[in-house]
Amino acid sequence: MSNKEYNRLENENENENENENENENEISEENKELNNNIDNDNNENNNDNQIQVDNSDDGDEEKEGDDDNDNSVNNSSINNNNNNDNNNNNNNNEDDENDIRNEIILQPIIRKPKIEKKQSFLSKYLKSIIYGGMDGLVSIFVSIAVSFSSSDAKISVLLIIVLSKLVAGAISMGMGDYLGTQADIDFAKGERKREAWEVEYYLEGEKSEMIEIYTKKGIPEEVAREVVDILSLNPKGFVDVMMVEELGIMPDVESQSPWKNGLVNFTSFVFFGVLPILPYLAFLAIATAAKIPSDQHLYLFLIVIGITALTLFLIGIFKAKSTNTKWYKSGATTVIFGVIGAAAGLGTVELIKVIFPNVDISQ
Repeated sequence: MSNKEYNRLENENENENENENENENEISEENKELNNNIDNDNNENNNDNQIQVDNSDDGDEEKEGDDDNDNSVNNSSINNNNNNDNNNNNNNNEDDENDIRNEIILQPIIRKPKIEKKQSFLSKYLKSIIYGGMDGLVSIFVSIAVSFSSSDAKISVLLIIVLSKLVAGAISMGMGDYLGTQADIDFAKGERKREAWEVEYYLEGEKSEMIEIYTKKGIPEEVAREVVDILSLNPKGFVDVMMVEELGIMPDVESQSPWKNGLVNFTSFVFFGVLPILPYLAFLAIATAAKIPSDQHLYLFLIVIGITALTLFLIGIFKAKSTNTKWYKSGATTVIFGVIGAAAGLGTVELIKVIFPNVDISQ
């Protein structure tokens, strides 16, 4: 190979190498640019993400701030509502206290007493039972004691005197109770008629009297005036109140039955009055059957004393049970009063004997 060809080939190889180096440099530069672009894109993305995160945090903070503001407003509103509710509750409590105070003050005046159970027969006629029983028991006992003080008196004579006293006393007590009850009813009706006329033609005067009565009981004048104004709206009810407050006449007086009271008194007198006679009636029946003398004996009179004292004590217990008082105290009191009545009767007989020593009560 000639030198010329060798040189030409060598130059071609060098040119090819240079071209390859240039191509490699271009590729390397292109790769660098591509990497730079990728890095720039990544940086931009990171910046965008950071901005979004910052914006999100700012939004959350703003949202939290708004929520805090809303919560603060809501809490303030709730507190205001609670304060208003508390004020309303306080006002309601004050109104309730005033209503309770007025109710307590006016309760004895305008409220009808509560009746827990129906009044029984015994409690309704308690007065007539006690009157008749005490009178029959004590009066018959005194008659027996006076007859016993005369040793010559026979049991038959004693029974005739005592039985006549029993019948006459029972009728007298029954009629007396009838007339007394009727008198109470007539008086109450007359007073009611008078009060009704005054309410119709002189209302202001009656209202002034009622206000004065209530103020004397310690009720404030303004409250008393208000109560009376309310009561006066019902004339019949106002008259009922005046009957009690002004005259002391209870509403049940006019509803009493005179003949029932008289009958109860009569029956009570006979029932309790016959108890002291029972030992003598039994002894007289035995003596008649056995055909033995029917003279009086001390043991009979002692039995009568025991029966009378026991019956008086039982009457006291009955009264205590009907009035919810102490039974032993009521029983003892009844016995003492019975003894006082009997002693007064016997004392009168003995006084007559002293004044008129020639009087023979055995005949």
